[in-house]
Amino acid sequence: MTPERWKQIRVVFEKAESLSPANLNSFLNEACASDLDLRGQVESLLRARSDAGTGFMEDPAVNLLGEAGAAVAIASRIGRRVGTYRVVSEIGSGGMGQVYRAVRIDGQFDQQVAIKFVRAGIDSAFVISRFQHERQILATLNHPNIGHLLDGGATEDGVPYLVMELIEGERIDRYCQKNHLSVSDRLRLFLQVCEAVEHAHQRLVIHRDIKPGNILVTGDGTPKLLDFGIAKILDPSVAPEETVASSMTPEYASPEQIFGEPITTGTDIYSMGMVLYRLLTGRSPYRQGNTAPAYWAHAHVAAEPRRPSHAVVSQDPIKSEEELTDPVLNPSEPNPARLRRKLSGDLDGILLKALRREPERRYGTIRQFAEDIERHLNGLPVSAARGSWIYTSRKFVSRHRAAVAASALLVLALIAGIGATGRQARIARAERARAQKRFDDVRTFSSALIFDVHDALQDIPGTTPALNLLLDRAVQYLDRISADAQGDPDLQRELASAYQRLATVQGDSTTSNLGQVSASKISYRKATALFEAVARANPASAADQLSVAQIYRQQAMSDIYYPEGRPEVGNALAITDRLMRTDGQNPQVQIERAIEQQVFAAILDIDGERSRSAEVYRESLALVLSVAEHDPSYKNIAERVAKSKVLLGFELAHTSMLDEGQEMIKAGVLAYDEALKKAARPETRRDEAASRYRLGYVEALRGDLSHAIGTFTHIREDETPLAKADPQNVTLQVDLLSTDFELQRILILKGRFREAEAGIERVMAGFHALHAEEDSGPGMGVLYAWLGEAQYSAGDFGPALESFRRSMEELVKDSADRDTQCGIVTVNSRIGDTLLKLGRADEAETAYKAALSKLDQESAMQHSDMPSLLALRAAHHGMAEYWIFSASQHAGPRNQLLAKSCEELSRAEKLNELISFTLVFNPANFPLIRDSRTATSCPPTRAR
Repeated sequence: MTPERWKQIRVVFEKAESLSPANLNSFLNEACASDLDLRGQVESLLRARSDAGTGFMEDPAVNLLGEAGAAVAIASRIGRRVGTYRVVSEIGSGGMGQVYRAVRIDGQFDQQVAIKFVRAGIDSAFVISRFQHERQILATLNHPNIGHLLDGGATEDGVPYLVMELIEGERIDRYCQKNHLSVSDRLRLFLQVCEAVEHAHQRLVIHRDIKPGNILVTGDGTPKLLDFGIAKILDPSVAPEETVASSMTPEYASPEQIFGEPITTGTDIYSMGMVLYRLLTGRSPYRQGNTAPAYWAHAHVAAEPRRPSHAVVSQDPIKSEEELTDPVLNPSEPNPARLRRKLSGDLDGILLKALRREPERRYGTIRQFAEDIERHLNGLPVSAARGSWIYTSRKFVSRHRAAVAASALLVLALIAGIGATGRQARIARAERARAQKRFDDVRTFSSALIFDVHDALQDIPGTTPALNLLLDRAVQYLDRISADAQGDPDLQRELASAYQRLATVQGDSTTSNLGQVSASKISYRKATALFEAVARANPASAADQLSVAQIYRQQAMSDIYYPEGRPEVGNALAITDRLMRTDGQNPQVQIERAIEQQVFAAILDIDGERSRSAEVYRESLALVLSVAEHDPSYKNIAERVAKSKVLLGFELAHTSMLDEGQEMIKAGVLAYDEALKKAARPETRRDEAASRYRLGYVEALRGDLSHAIGTFTHIREDETPLAKADPQNVTLQVDLLSTDFELQRILILKGRFREAEAGIERVMAGFHALHAEEDSGPGMGVLYAWLGEAQYSAGDFGPALESFRRSMEELVKDSADRDTQCGIVTVNSRIGDTLLKLGRADEAETAYKAALSKLDQESAMQHSDMPSLLALRAAHHGMAEYWIFSASQHAGPRNQLLAKSCEELSRAEKLNELISFTLVFNPANFPLIRDSRTATSCPPTRAR
């Protein structure tokens, strides 16, 4: 059943349920006409409303396999060999698959696993595709509270399977019951599940079937979230026509799942609310229930969830999915009255907010849900409760009883002044109209000052000091009036935009800025809070929702190398995911979505997932090209097309597709040139320079050093006058120094080592002189590495070793991203090379081993991660040199040591077959390796 069909049924049902029996039949005749299926569905909902226990549609639609077929399927799997495992028994069945216990039989080590097969009887092409989709999703998730994917493949008869971590545990509800956990203990256990869901959401994965049966708790009390069989990637390209019933467990499904509406992260938040409700009360939020989708459709339309504190003292019969076969679960507190007191207030509010019918009225993220629970546990006010002064005061009193008791005496003394205060209030009302007019005038002036004057100054060279002064005054002013903005959406919107602009100018690395990164982060946080307040007040406004997405995306770009970046862009993508479904032809929504995809792709690249990054860049380019085709006059669309092509091309170059990547970058550069002919905006000039920067980088990778020098020289000629005209503009100085550094690297590759050494020292001095928080540019770790490279190549091994070690000190300070990890591997290899030159073989071996232990070689090969492959190849070549050096020092085992050298060369060649270019780390750069091939008659170094 499609989402559209569910909506049609819902509209007719909502009208029908309010009619009297006398008028119902004529209404259905008119509304349904000859559509008998529609009438049947509506009548089933009406029957469910009046008598949910009749059994009509009682069997869920997800039960697609009869008992006889299941028995045959189970018997046919047990005892079979699957890869390196043998199936020994059935564990369970659900969703699209059957799960079995299996043992490893290849003798490597003892291991028990869970193997999931496509369930017999439903192995259609669609289900197999969804099953493979589950494997792809699990491969992206790595969290201690999520069951791990170990392997996967297909049986000899073509049935896909997944090999997963075997979780020995109990369902979370039964675990809580068996261990008599208190309310607080259950909340803390639930918070761990929230972390797992948050991890998935940050990777744009929605589970869609969260229920107690999919959360197992191990013997040590660790919850594990399982069964991503119907999970969904936040991607607007996913078709909406899949069967609604097959994508949910009705009792824990959200209203949007029941009615076939768009799925968002709010879907999981609702299901998590249902799970927590059961953990705390042992009951359902609705008075009576069964497993029929018709019952739950009616519940979501006509009923409101009960307060948990009321549910625990109710006497109505409960029928839930679990309770059809199991005894009624005990609540977390055996005394109903005491439990009611514990649940009333905060926990009532938290759960009812998570269970709101409209997704936009629930918690915006699972993190917000978890934070409210944490605040409750710590005795702090929660966002789900009304923000009244009485509630806040009660929370304050509960934490500071002694201080409040003393303050009460002071309050008594103040009561006498209330009469005088009333008279002054009347005077204040008389002044309010005049004050409001002055306030509006000041708002207009402030807007002109912050936006118009700043925009006029920013393009004039040498105005950075004036901009600093202007922004300092603007911050002071905005902070003063923001306290008066509560309840005024228009003012909040203005303030949010002003703080957003401030953050951009203060320290946004994507545009010209003043290098005030810390101040920029503070302004971004203020803007986010204001935008979210406006969006909450106007949930139907796409523009206000889009503003929240934009501010999250901007912060993600600013935090792109930090852990905060991924959840921030995840929040932005979740919003535009909803907007694409409701307003997908809006070019503003399409462009915002495309920019967010570019940020997400950049984060994937940083994490080493370069193949997936290239795919996301392609999706982004497709959206931008669509806008360019249908709305060619859209603001700056030519520049956006150019930038999208350059970003995709640069990523392709890092995934071994150098030819396509270089051509795509060239196309982007030409597009920038055309855009500059029409309007020479400063930002376009900077982006055009960045595109040429990437082109020069790729030319150097290909070994086309002459063209690379020409490209970087052209960039430097454009940047130099701008940087000299505005010496306090940090961004312009960083751009110029970075370009100069690229030229020095190419000089090293051309053999001009002394010239490059002096040039790199000049660049380093320039960066030291900036004294800014700007985190763009190559970084001192990279600068020291290439200084060491110049010194090493010139034969200055002592200074080179010192430079390499200083490089390592800088790189390990922040080694989370993949490029930095590659740098650590390369520098460790170079330390080993230098130590060998100095005759310190034992220390060299340690350095090479450290290099080889840093990166996952299989992952690098799987993702076509060129930087990682190059770094690992250099480390293997270094180890080969070490064994050759050792052979030259030990006459006895010479042949054995040279054989080890050949083994390392073979490993390097295995990587070399995946690398589309050879430049710095070509085996020809290692003369001892050439000698070893001759001395030992090594076969050509092909992968063995």
